[in-house]
Amino acid sequence: MRNPDKNRFLKAVAHQETGEIPFFELQVDIEITDKILERPLPPHLLSFELPIPDYVELNSRIGNDMIFFSHIWRLGRKETKDAFGRIHYVDGIMKTPESMRDIWYPDIDMLKGRLEKLLELARPKGFGIICQVQTAPFVVATAMGYQDYWLNTLTNPSFVHEFTKRIHEWTFKELELYLKYPIDGIKIGSAFVTNKGPMCSPEMLEEFELSYARQQVTIAKQASKIIFLHIDGNIANMIPNFIEMGIDVINPIETCDGKQDIYDIKCKYGDRIALCGNIDINGVLLNGTAEQVKSDVVKHIEGLADGGGYIVASSHDIHDLIPIENFYAMREAVHEYKFK
Repeated sequence: MRNPDKNRFLKAVAHQETGEIPFFELQVDIEITDKILERPLPPHLLSFELPIPDYVELNSRIGNDMIFFSHIWRLGRKETKDAFGRIHYVDGIMKTPESMRDIWYPDIDMLKGRLEKLLELARPKGFGIICQVQTAPFVVATAMGYQDYWLNTLTNPSFVHEFTKRIHEWTFKELELYLKYPIDGIKIGSAFVTNKGPMCSPEMLEEFELSYARQQVTIAKQASKIIFLHIDGNIANMIPNFIEMGIDVINPIETCDGKQDIYDIKCKYGDRIALCGNIDINGVLLNGTAEQVKSDVVKHIEGLADGGGYIVASSHDIHDLIPIENFYAMREAVHEYKFK
């Protein structure tokens, strides 16, 4: 297995061809993490919530060139644990303007300590670091509950905007913290797109989500950081807007049951934005053989990496039903590939 090298990723983002292809899998399910690290871990954790030494070791075994730094802001969430101890979101409880009195904020000092430890352990190994800034509309939607969130955008939009503004103001503190350190990029996210496209009109999407993201992008770009956008669903028609915003990399480019074609996206926009993902978690990774996975990865590389601008990753996260052999096959296909 090769050593991590953030320059593979950075050159791909800059649309420079290299002799190797970058690999950046953001998250693996905790059950898959158990198998990779070969020991049981607390089932309520997400992989990026592990103690930093364990997290660096996990990324080394994954074969990543970059490490994803994040945390979960569980504001107002009603959650439940299943029989295995895993946490599942049920609904939000902050459904009225009065509930904003119960807003609490993450511990900046805790984030600072974890990031400093990550940089201490990861950078000497060759890893790059991508830090996620919290997305205020997503925090608000999960705190309020999705159904009530969308109802309030129509019946009480001032409540939604005021709630989002209060959360968004804290995200600037988080972003300011990250930009003090030698990280390589900032990840932002979007939660309001499905396999059929956005949940709302372009005007509403701009008002309730993208307008906030643009502010984060502006600050991060002024600090010369790569902007990595994670957005689920069918987003092909939205890419010109993302390019205009200043997005450098888009992930995970889901297949959307055949409705979204990454090769078409590459043809139309590949010279202006880098693509990361698309190895299908509910297709070849779930149901294929290891050889089929390797073949699909090679197909992606040969169809998308010309001129740079492609990073191999799954079409979302590595969930617990994916055979570990198939995950390793994806990693090995990337590590073994040599451009002709």
